[in-house]
Amino acid sequence: MNPSSCSIIFKALALAALLTAFTAHAESFTLNDKQGRSIKADVIEVTGDQVKIKRDDGQTFNVSLSTLAADDQTKLKAWAEKESKKSLPPGALQVELSRGNFKTIKVDSDVTLVGGEIVKNGRTTTEEKWGYAVTIINKTSKPIDNLRTEYRLFATVDNVHVKEKEGLKKKAYQSQIENIPELGRTVFRTETISALKMKYNGNIVSAKTGDSNSRETLTGIWMRIYLGDELVYEAAMPEKLRTTEKW
Repeated sequence: MNPSSCSIIFKALALAALLTAFTAHAESFTLNDKQGRSIKADVIEVTGDQVKIKRDDGQTFNVSLSTLAADDQTKLKAWAEKESKKSLPPGALQVELSRGNFKTIKVDSDVTLVGGEIVKNGRTTTEEKWGYAVTIINKTSKPIDNLRTEYRLFATVDNVHVKEKEGLKKKAYQSQIENIPELGRTVFRTETISALKMKYNGNIVSAKTGDSNSRETLTGIWMRIYLGDELVYEAAMPEKLRTTEKW
């Protein structure tokens, strides 16, 4: 199946999906200039005397390497040298994610009340299998072969019989990508994570919590892309998953 036909399928699967694009994760630095002023920003690339940075507000601009403190110049030169030795340059990959519910399973079941009475179809349980359509774009003029994606899907945990809500649940997967042509793209669909919805019908509530329904939702995805054993791309949506959750 070619990438364009895959794209059509994924759009159909995720009619109400959220489409997000982001580039490879830059490294965060606190930079000081020779006047003693400082700024915390992500360094995207260093080219000659120009340092391309992105501030927390998302604004991207260049600063002159020579205007920075000597220690920071040394750090940035070392970082640039390390980046230059990687098999893929910074920004070589762009990833687009479209989230969607790929399958829904709905089951009605009987409920036995505290007094022993049975209510037919008193509870409805819905399982939604959520995942992502992933588009990986090669921004370079050379084909990229044998990429491996590893990713974690996260969802909330909710139970109508438990008052205290737990943390997030996750599922770990990986996928192999044989080839992305120069300035081309490949599309694949992730595996899924289940999000359960449970609802008592009529006036029935949980004897433990007094609640009549619970609902789990997809939280996000954390993805790493490897070329051989080298990590060449990493990002999460939302980004805070990288600090609040374990890989």
